[in-house]
Formats: sequence, C-alpha cells, structure tokens
Amino acid sequence: MDETTTREFSGGLVASVRADGDVVVQHAGALAVVAGGSATIRQGGAGLCVIGGDMTMSEAGAGNMIVGGNAELSEAGVGQLVALEAHVRDSRVGLLVGGSVTMESSEVMFTTAQAAALGVAAGGVLFVLSRLFRRR
Repeated sequence: MDETTTREFSGGLVASVRADGDVVVQHAGALAVVAGGSATIRQGGAGLCVIGGDMTMSEAGAGNMIVGGNAELSEAGVGQLVALEAHVRDSRVGLLVGGSVTMESSEVMFTTAQAAALGVAAGGVLFVLSRLFRRR
C-alpha cells in the first residue's frame, strides 16, 4: 500500500492507493482507494473507496463508496454510496444513503424499503444457515 500526502495515479491497475491528503485516479483502476482528503476518479474505477473529504467521479465506476463529505457523480455507476451530501447526474446507484441528495437524469436501484427488506432477508438466511451447519 502506498501512503503519501497526495497521490496521483494514471493508467493501469493498482491494488490500493492510500494518501493522507488527496487522491486522483485517472484512466486507471484501483481495488481500494483510501484518502484522508478528497478524491477524484475520472474514466476509471475502484472496488472500494473510503474518503474523508469530498469525492468526484466522472465517467467512472465503483463498487462501494463511503464519503465523509460531498459526493459528486457524473456519468458514473456505483453499487453502494454513503455520503453526507450526494449530487448525482446521468448516473446509476444501487443503494444510496445521504443526508441530502440531488438527482438529475439518474436512477437509484433500491429504495429504502427494498434495501431494508434485502437486509432482513439476508440476515434471516444467514441465521438459518448458521443453525443448520453449527457444530454439535
């Protein structure tokens, strides 16, 4: 894992990028991005993003994002997004949790009720499986 104050990565694929300050990933992919400051992903992707500040994504994708500040998505796709504030334009998000959300020509796949039902169902299945396969 690479740890510096500010980190910029362009082209290729890296397992993880970590910085105390800002991170910029451009035309590249990272399995994990961790930044104490803000992060920007342009025409790339990341599996997991944990960002202390603001996050900007354009023409990019991510699996899971936890953002301490504002998240701005433009022509992006994200599996799960948790942010203080989210501005989503021409994008798709699987599950979105935010204090304030602004959507323009975008879609959220799971509503709050559907996400809660999915969580309850998954918990129930795991409970039943743990009872079936526990040691005696």
